[in-house]
Amino acid sequence: MGVSHYREHTLNVIIAGGGRVGRETATLMTAYGHRVTIIEQDPRITRVHSGRREDVTFVQGDATEAETLTSVNIREADVFLALTDDETTNVAICQQAANFAPDARCVARSHRPPAATGNPDGVEAFVFPERAGARVAVGRVFGAPVQPITDLSTRFELVEIEAKPGAPAVGRSLEELDLPTRATVITDLGTEDLADGDMVIEAGRQYMIATRPDAVDDLKELFWE
Repeated sequence: MGVSHYREHTLNVIIAGGGRVGRETATLMTAYGHRVTIIEQDPRITRVHSGRREDVTFVQGDATEAETLTSVNIREADVFLALTDDETTNVAICQQAANFAPDARCVARSHRPPAATGNPDGVEAFVFPERAGARVAVGRVFGAPVQPITDLSTRFELVEIEAKPGAPAVGRSLEELDLPTRATVITDLGTEDLADGDMVIEAGRQYMIATRPDAVDDLKELFWE
């Protein structure tokens, strides 16, 4: 999941929610060369952060309202992230944005696992858990092969990876599988069964794995390529 995956071309990115996650996501997006606008309803937050950075535009307004979305040229957006602290609001924002920019990829922040949230119209991916870092939001936007689930204050990461048909891991049990020594499968996210040596990797299923960052490329070769 290299940086080049995020820099293929310049994107117009709109973020609803100027809190910590929204601002950190904007920082990552601009670091990858993308253009970012943040919509924030709280005038205090907008006032404090507007103008601090030349590469991020802050706009005060309610992102659920059509007038606000048209004011930020929503029709030209490539990516829309609804990252407020309220899941219902985030879904509503994505649905409203889809009316103006149906081809834009929309990611919503959630406090429930995606399996419990379902797939509401207008939302292509969810950021979970609710307090997940900006890297999770960016990973969801680009659909990277290995998705970070959350940032840990340790040398390990929790990642989510889908087993692709024909990948070396498919059809093999964890006991048979030559996993990197720096990675451990925790669970099948579909069944939520804890992994043991008898778990067989199935195509199309998603798995949660604890890994050192330097083992990610090895995991991609096993599950993806």
